[in-house]
Amino acid sequence: MVKKRKLEEDKGVFNDDEPESLDADKPKNKKNRRDKPWDHAGIDHWAQEKFSKEDNPTGMLEESSFATLFPKYREKYLRETWPAVTRALKEVGIACELNLVEGSMTVRTTIKTWDPFVVLKARDLIKLLSRSVPAPQALKIL
Repeated sequence: MVKKRKLEEDKGVFNDDEPESLDADKPKNKKNRRDKPWDHAGIDHWAQEKFSKEDNPTGMLEESSFATLFPKYREKYLRETWPAVTRALKEVGIACELNLVEGSMTVRTTIKTWDPFVVLKARDLIKLLSRSVPAPQALKIL
C-alpha cells in the first residue's frame, strides 16, 4: 500500500507520519458513503403527503385521456352503475364517457382538475370496472 504524502501548509514540508484516514476500516465500496444531514430518524419515509387545491391552483396545462374496452357482458352492469362513477369522478375534476357502441370507457382531465395523479387513478378505475370488479369496490382507489 502506498502512503500519500501530505504537505503541511504552514511549514512547506511533507509529513509522512500522519495516520491514515478514518475510512480505512470501511470496505472499499462503501468508503465514500456519508450521513446526509437532511436524512434523520425523525423523518417518516413512508408517509404520503396530501395534495390539495392550494398546491396546484392553476390546474392542468394539457388534457390527458385514457380509454379502455370492456366485454359485452359488462354492458348492463356498467350502464346501471355509470351515474355513481360519473359523480365520483366529477368530484375530483375528471370527465368520463361510456360508449356502448364501441364498448369503451374514456376518462380525461378537465379545466377543474387540480391533482395530476388523479387521471392515473381514474384510468385504473375504468380498468377495474372492465375486469368485473364491482363499482363500489373499484371506487375506493379514488
